[in-house]
Amino acid sequence: MSALDILFFKREKKYRRNYEIDDKLYSELEPLSRVYEASVNDLINASIYLLIKSEDVTIYKKSRNEISVTHTLLIRESNIAGLEHLKERYGISIYRLVNIAIKNMLAGK
Repeated sequence: MSALDILFFKREKKYRRNYEIDDKLYSELEPLSRVYEASVNDLINASIYLLIKSEDVTIYKKSRNEISVTHTLLIRESNIAGLEHLKERYGISIYRLVNIAIKNMLAGK
């Protein structure tokens, strides 16, 4: 594995997908996109990648006042396949898996 493989993802086809993301989680990603050389979309793809690799599917309780907002994202082809695999394995919706991925990344898992 070269340094480039550690620092960058290889080019891959991306597909437009609509996901409901808890507003609190999304708002925590926005400031990170100004700190790192990554868009919110890139951060979400990275969080999905990490969830697929770790399979740390931990259900968390959503607060009653939390709203989810639909966002249109460009998701890497391998991430879509990985989410489908996790959906089949754990019986959890893709929308929920995306939120779990973001929560795990923000928690440093």
